[in-house]
Amino acid sequence: FEYIDVKEKLLLPVLYKVLIKVDSNDDIEKFSKYLYKKYKEYPQIRNLLKSINLTKKIPLELLSKYYIKIYTNESCYFYGHLNSDLRKNKRDKYLPYIKVLYEGIRLKALPMGSDNTLYRGTILADKEIKLIKKYLDNKMEGLPGAIIFSKIFLSFSKDREMAESFMKGNKKNFLQVLFILEKDENMNFSLSTHADVENLSYFSDEREVLFFPFSSFEIKEVNKTEING
Repeated sequence: FEYIDVKEKLLLPVLYKVLIKVDSNDDIEKFSKYLYKKYKEYPQIRNLLKSINLTKKIPLELLSKYYIKIYTNESCYFYGHLNSDLRKNKRDKYLPYIKVLYEGIRLKALPMGSDNTLYRGTILADKEIKLIKKYLDNKMEGLPGAIIFSKIFLSFSKDREMAESFMKGNKKNFLQVLFILEKDENMNFSLSTHADVENLSYFSDEREVLFFPFSSFEIKEVNKTEING
């Protein structure tokens, strides 16, 4: 996460779309060929990637769905490589990929999530929780609150129990964390950066809603509960 100190930075999703300077399908085709070359040894996605490369003018609506399938397929660990690079601000190589997903939203090929409440289970360093609390304290004093944006893709679930199953790990100084995300009904979602991918995912039981890089969130409160002592 990155922290936003002034609300004007909530325009980041818009600015990020401007930064994606992919104006031709050539760059997108090159990225598809890169994917095929790197991950063709994985049988679950080889045929999918092959069909992308054989179709030179594949509609972006269809390509965005293929790209979601590649992301949710864990056999090749593409999503791990992608998010690892995005954390390090190594995003240039992936701009065609992200561009296609934004286009999928714009062209209504990828549906936006309609649920008002979503969940994400994970583990988070204790120091991160303390930093979030610090920003909340600032808000009480009239300073900017705990508004954050994500540099990576973030998966949420429409199913709370499913999200809680991802609260794994026993690292020192790490806590099990459940994010409860509530949609602001007053917000304009015409520039949304999230998609409901449940019907496209290889793991439909996860009921996943995928948020794209630079999605913004506001932390309202932090509650701590003891689990099994």
